[in-house]
Amino acid sequence: MKKFLGLDIGEKRIGVALAENSLVSAYGTLDNSNYQTAVLEIAKICHAEQITKIIVGIPKNDDTFEMDKIRSFAMELAKNIHLPIVYIDETLTSKEAERLLKNTKLNPRSKKYKEEIDKISAKLILEQYAGKHQK
Repeated sequence: MKKFLGLDIGEKRIGVALAENSLVSAYGTLDNSNYQTAVLEIAKICHAEQITKIIVGIPKNDDTFEMDKIRSFAMELAKNIHLPIVYIDETLTSKEAERLLKNTKLNPRSKKYKEEIDKISAKLILEQYAGKHQK
């Protein structure tokens, strides 16, 4: 059985989602203030959930410092977790997540709201990957 982990890597948090066959669900968020701790947490999730591939959202048309940080983080994951890592365009996933949360009672300035954005973005990244690679 193929199980994928989707990551929306941000400066403060990492949104995490899981996909098993065609079922994709938001999993949670991780603190991204310490590379080693975040990598260790992702390794634990991969082991517990028997993940076979990691899907990382990356800005496609944006050769920026942010993109370099995401690639560096993904390389650190690859060194420590030994699973295939695939990059997929994350353009507009945060905007779509904001749209999906528009009619909720969450305060857009709250930590909870920002965590929901990250989780939903990771889910959207995985759904996009699953949609393109479904067999």
